[in-house]
This record gives sequence, structure tokens and C-alpha cells, in this order.
Amino acid sequence: MKISEVAERVDLTPVTLRYYEKMGLIPEVKKEHGVRNYEEKDLTWISFIKCMRQVKIPVNDLLEYTKLMQQGSDTKKPRRQILVKELHRLEKQDQNIQATIVRLKNKISLYDQGKIQ
Repeated sequence: MKISEVAERVDLTPVTLRYYEKMGLIPEVKKEHGVRNYEEKDLTWISFIKCMRQVKIPVNDLLEYTKLMQQGSDTKKPRRQILVKELHRLEKQDQNIQATIVRLKNKISLYDQGKIQ
């Protein structure tokens, strides 16, 4: 699959895909006659990286995770540790967001009740 097709399927630009590849976030993609030929496994990985970046998981953590993933099954424990650390960070962030939502709803309610001018 060509980079333009992949970009469309994963909703990223070809420039972003090349950038992620250059950074090491996407393992090397097979090439035929100098042209990238993405496979389904590549799309799965790209979707994972995109998802992680959308929630602001640090690039350095993703780079470490990617490098460990490429090293094979002996790295399961440190890979899992990275994911657990990020999950805890996201759960804390979610708690903060939920608390802010409650505060905003209460404030909006005060406006709706005419208690704030």
C-alpha cells in the first residue's frame, strides 16, 4: 500500500508519516524499488502511535516503547511498564478533566439561574 493510501486510511498526512518514520516511531517500512510498501501490520502500528500521540503521550516514551518492541518478546516487562505508567498519567488527567467539567456545569447553572450577572 502506498503512503498516500495509508495517510488517508489513518487520517494523517504523508509528511507526518515520513516524520514519524524518520523519528523512529514507525519501524522501517519495506520498500519496493525505493517506494514504501505499507502492510496491514504497519497500519496497525501507525494507528497505535496516532492514538498515543492524540493523548499527548511523550515522544520519548513512544520511542523507547518502539525500540523495545523491535527487540522482541524479551522486552515484554519494560514495555508493559511504559504502558502502565502512561495509563496512570491518563487516569489522573481524566480525574482532573472530570472535576473541571463538574465545576463548569455548576458555574453555567448559576448563570442559567440568574445568580451571576
